[in-house]
Amino acid sequence: MEASVHSGLVQRLEKVERSNRRFKILAALVLVGLAAMGVMGQVRPPAQTVEAQEFIVKDANGSIRARLGAYAAGSSLTLYHEAGRATLMASGGRGQGAHLSLADGSGKIKGLLLLSQEATGLYLSPVDATGPPRSPRVVFEVLNQGSGGFALYDRNGQTRALLGAVGDDGTSLAVLHDKEGKAVWKAP
Repeated sequence: MEASVHSGLVQRLEKVERSNRRFKILAALVLVGLAAMGVMGQVRPPAQTVEAQEFIVKDANGSIRARLGAYAAGSSLTLYHEAGRATLMASGGRGQGAHLSLADGSGKIKGLLLLSQEATGLYLSPVDATGPPRSPRVVFEVLNQGSGGFALYDRNGQTRALLGAVGDDGTSLAVLHDKEGKAVWKAP
């Protein structure tokens, strides 16, 4: 009897071992398959180029928050605040050079950086830096031939002070003006 119990146990043990081997092979195949899918997932798609004349970015409410575009006069990137007014604009064009302007909430440009063929300038204003040439502002400008300087204007648009290198030979100039625009002090 012991021999039959022993042979029954041996048969059952061989059956369990076969099942265990099949399970190990199946598990190894599943792991190899998962690893292969992981490696295939690592392959990056080829780089894509998106072309358009204009890109518009809108927030969740549908308001325009940024615009990037190419136009007949050049190209520009404009950022808008929540009320829909442009607050920062970078642009470049054929004859006008490059501009970087900063505006307040009402859309008035308070700061302007200009790079053109003739000059590089920084224009600051509490009113609107893009107004008439004598609008109240502080101006720092360097002309491409080398001369340049600072100009300060009062709230009426009158020049109040000038400081700069104005001559090709490096000569400098400093002038203070009264409220009527007449020079009250000058050096040299």
